[in-house]
Amino acid sequence: MSEELGVRGEECLVKRIAALVIMLVLMSSSAEAKRYITEPLLVPESPYAGMTFYVYRPYNMPEDWYITLDGYPVKKNPDGMWVYGTSEGPNLVATNYVVGSIVPSMAGITKWVSDAQISELRKLPTSDMTAVTQRTFTRSQMAQGQNQSTYIPDWTFRYDFMAIGNWKGTVDRIGVLDNPATPAAWKGNRPKVVYVWVGNAWHQLNVREGQRPINAMIRENMKIRRLLRQSGFKWYEQDMTILAQQARAWGYYWLGAIHLGVDN
Repeated sequence: MSEELGVRGEECLVKRIAALVIMLVLMSSSAEAKRYITEPLLVPESPYAGMTFYVYRPYNMPEDWYITLDGYPVKKNPDGMWVYGTSEGPNLVATNYVVGSIVPSMAGITKWVSDAQISELRKLPTSDMTAVTQRTFTRSQMAQGQNQSTYIPDWTFRYDFMAIGNWKGTVDRIGVLDNPATPAAWKGNRPKVVYVWVGNAWHQLNVREGQRPINAMIRENMKIRRLLRQSGFKWYEQDMTILAQQARAWGYYWLGAIHLGVDN
């Protein structure tokens, strides 16, 4: 009798476990349709003064990957740069595009979470959290990732300009100053040297102890302007797209426009 009760008990336990598994599978299937933002994180983006954006982490994201509030995959690389990711099959691969330097949809970057999958029940940032600030984009930046005309800037034929692609010992990122408009490059968040193109050479700026790259460029702003006037170099909006593509070929981070906050 006791053996019979034991068998019935085991059968009952098996049925309960099976029911629980089925319930979990159904819950998982329904969860796939929506992803909820539980605790958005405010992320400061170092290359841009004052730029911040929110990210969240759905339950099924790969390790170290997050999603922006508009659905794009991003991650923070070991050197502290937040970059967009692209899908390669089921995997996410980091790009060299720093968050905020491009319009991701125009650079061929697809959303990891579609608008339909973002629940209307998501918890948005509360009023006591700092609002997201985002800069505007030029037409040339909006055209990132699209086929361009046959326009080829003169600097692409200059060995002294293109040589910076081989300076991986002291360069890992490149962008363009907003004022004056000219490319600048350096390595890491606390470099010792910043290179600024002045029309006929890469002008080297020494970064003082404890300073950020932007401080060195602001300090030398008048000299950079003078050297550019002397060389007659002009930077055009359509050059941005081509340099962004070149940065990817070199394996450098693309910073886009670097705002110094310096008046004319």
